[in-house]
Amino acid sequence: MGYDFRWSVVFDNWQGFIAGAWIDVWVTFVGFALACLLGLAIALLRLSTRRALALPAFVSVQVFRGVPLYVMLLWVYFGLARLLGLTFTNFQGVIIALALTGAGYTSEIFRASIEAVDRGQVEAARAVGMHVLGIYRHIVLPQAFRIAVPPLGNVFVGLLKGATIMAVLAVPDMVLLAMHLNTTYFTPFEAFTAVLVILVSLVAVASAAIAVLERSLRLP
Repeated sequence: MGYDFRWSVVFDNWQGFIAGAWIDVWVTFVGFALACLLGLAIALLRLSTRRALALPAFVSVQVFRGVPLYVMLLWVYFGLARLLGLTFTNFQGVIIALALTGAGYTSEIFRASIEAVDRGQVEAARAVGMHVLGIYRHIVLPQAFRIAVPPLGNVFVGLLKGATIMAVLAVPDMVLLAMHLNTTYFTPFEAFTAVLVILVSLVAVASAAIAVLERSLRLP
């Protein structure tokens, strides 16, 4: 039995796919920004000489990296919210899950990038009396950020693809639209091919932007 392609279903709903893709993009940006902030904080704690700070940071990294995004999303939305006596919206649940999962990876990227900075520069800054905050702000972090850009780009792409899991919470992104079209018109190939094409296009744009940023930060 041949398959009767119905691409008109996709073309008739192209605006819905674009709107859904935009939701995926901005949720990813917010989740990634929070993941970077939280990851940097965890990385600094891991580099602390105080075991009381470094050990909890190490444990949090293992948890955030070890829990699949799907499980993290359900745990945050249904479990953590009840534990804290809060009510998260579906958008908040997705963003928190992305931030926690992403922080597990960004923290290790920042830690490795900071440790890659020449220690001689840090010692020289201390020798001339610079405060530790000034050392990190003016010497360590600018160099570490240059090193971290490529792997951080990979994390962003991973979160962008992972954000599509928000459909399980009925967030109206492009995957939820594809699921609705498949249920209504029985067009799984067409609907999810549209999602595939959009995701590949978004990843290509993100990769190009990351490459431009990496070149702009490269030292002459």
